[in-house]
Amino acid sequence: MTLAERSSANQPVMVAETELHAGALRLPGMLMQGLTHMAPATALLFTIQFTTTQAGIVAPVAYLVAFPIVLVLGVCLMQLARHLPSAGGYYTYISRTVHPRVGFLAAWLYFLYDPVLAGFILAYIGSVLEQALKAAYGVTFPWWAFLLLAGSFVGYVTYRGIKVSAKWMVFLGAAGVAIAMVLGLWGFFRPGAGGINFAAFNPANASSRSGLFLAVIFSIFAFNGWESVAPLAEESENPRQTLPRAILISILVMGIFLVLGSWGILVGWGMDKLPDFINSRENPTFVLARGYWGGAWVIVLLALLNSVIAAAIAGNSAATRVWFGMARSGSLPRALAKVHPKYKTPVNGVKLQILLTFAVGLGLGWWIGPGKEFEFMGTLLTFALILTFSAANLGVFLYYLRERRDEFNVVLHAIFPLVGTVALFFVAYSSLRPWPPPPIGYTPLVVAIWLALGLLVLVAMKLAGKEDWLIKAGNVIQERVETDEEVSHRPML
Repeated sequence: MTLAERSSANQPVMVAETELHAGALRLPGMLMQGLTHMAPATALLFTIQFTTTQAGIVAPVAYLVAFPIVLVLGVCLMQLARHLPSAGGYYTYISRTVHPRVGFLAAWLYFLYDPVLAGFILAYIGSVLEQALKAAYGVTFPWWAFLLLAGSFVGYVTYRGIKVSAKWMVFLGAAGVAIAMVLGLWGFFRPGAGGINFAAFNPANASSRSGLFLAVIFSIFAFNGWESVAPLAEESENPRQTLPRAILISILVMGIFLVLGSWGILVGWGMDKLPDFINSRENPTFVLARGYWGGAWVIVLLALLNSVIAAAIAGNSAATRVWFGMARSGSLPRALAKVHPKYKTPVNGVKLQILLTFAVGLGLGWWIGPGKEFEFMGTLLTFALILTFSAANLGVFLYYLRERRDEFNVVLHAIFPLVGTVALFFVAYSSLRPWPPPPIGYTPLVVAIWLALGLLVLVAMKLAGKEDWLIKAGNVIQERVETDEEVSHRPML
């Protein structure tokens, strides 16, 4: 369809006025950004043992409780994405709606999330691969070697551009989701001791109240990724419509997947044999797959590899766009706003991401071990994001009250933000009573120290008179109608 034909049909395609690759992604590509960043296979197969350790038989309840909390947060983000498209994501949203300094702190906390995600998840899957190959085939492949190889591949894909990244996310992410879902549902056809029952959905069966809430905190981490759609606004077509849809659909799909998948895995293992599940030295989902499919269990390992690599690509794509958005406004070094002339990627941001991937993955992996690294960072970044999400919820209320009063809706712009924030802090508070043992118990302290460092950076910039960025922090991109030439080169993602 030509530009004239689209105009006559009243269907103009809007794209951003940006240095990045405007209009490169359609709804399917944006949806896969959210889903692959959430890494369904990884979220289910990696977190189910830890969640069951904390909550006991009611592990599916942890995912079920996290689901509406995340859904409310997603609806709140949708309200901002409709009007404030920008590569800065939460940095732009909160700077515009609350205050630029609060937006900077939100982004500072965000640095504990996407910028470090690839490092610790690749280190962890590397350790899982190392253990699995040694146990099954007697082959030793060090976790750090996998981290270096996979991290280099992820960096290369991110460098080559968002279209290349999206294609790899679709390919790797879809395969991982399909295999993990089959494993989860298989348990309903071959239930273990205890059969199919609904005891997993009775909160009274939880190991402890604090354990259940800590499991919810970790389950919110399992959902994380839907918000990564926002930083790709400038590279999507019709971002004001595409972003909200991608956010909502990705959360709904993930919620159904985690609740059904976790229940099916526990049923397949046997509700009466959960201590063996919790204490399994090998990933229990591998044990389960071996019992179902014999030597073909290796497809579950491949699903995890696919899912983790896809998640790392999605995380790096989001992080580099946030670096770009902040550098463009001046709150980070302007070198991070440099865009590759051919691939339209923030080239210096990509290089920084590669360095962070190796520094975090290798550093924490050798310090506390890849397994503990995953649990520690998963809990840490969730506590950090609670503050970011809460600031964004406040921004929703203030934005519609001040700038969009004619669109103000009490439910969407007041009740939902309040309920989402209260739920987050209630779950966080309940998860810390009693205080969990180390290293998980260190996570709130690390977040507090990191936030204090962010405040010091703001003070230093103020004292140095470097606050021009305050004016630009909340700027959003302008849009234009896509040209016929762009239509002819537009990918199918």
